[in-house]
Amino acid sequence: MTRLIKQAELNELGLVHRTIRESFMEYEGKLLPQSGALRETEESIRREFEAGGGAVIVWEGTEPIGTAVYSFKDTYMYIGRVSVKPAWRGKGIGREIMSYLEAFAGERGFVETEVGVRLSIPGNVSFYAGLQYEVREHLFYAEGTDSWYVMRKLLG
Repeated sequence: MTRLIKQAELNELGLVHRTIRESFMEYEGKLLPQSGALRETEESIRREFEAGGGAVIVWEGTEPIGTAVYSFKDTYMYIGRVSVKPAWRGKGIGREIMSYLEAFAGERGFVETEVGVRLSIPGNVSFYAGLQYEVREHLFYAEGTDSWYVMRKLLG
């Protein structure tokens, strides 16, 4: 089969939403506060599109196997909800998504990308560090039960 990463269309928001949910279901009931990915809705994704952002879908043949949502800020592109279905993890798909979106940001004149990475999922911190993302800020949830890093990468 052939893997393809493409920009999601408005009529594919349901696929984006389902892929995010399937990819984050393992964290349901395990994180406090709950992962924002599990609170995501088709409508919240649609609002990202309406605000000028978007999403990508990774296809393996006719199956959506990964996704990510992005938005443009003043000087950088924010990349969120990077999602790979469990059966497809460990195959470089997350790296492919990030590489695609970093190139996409650069083509639009942005010199930096940003992600938010929850510390209770340490594998994600090391994943982004391995992609040359650097911690810029350490923030805490109001509940005091968890925290996250704001990580950025200079493109170029």
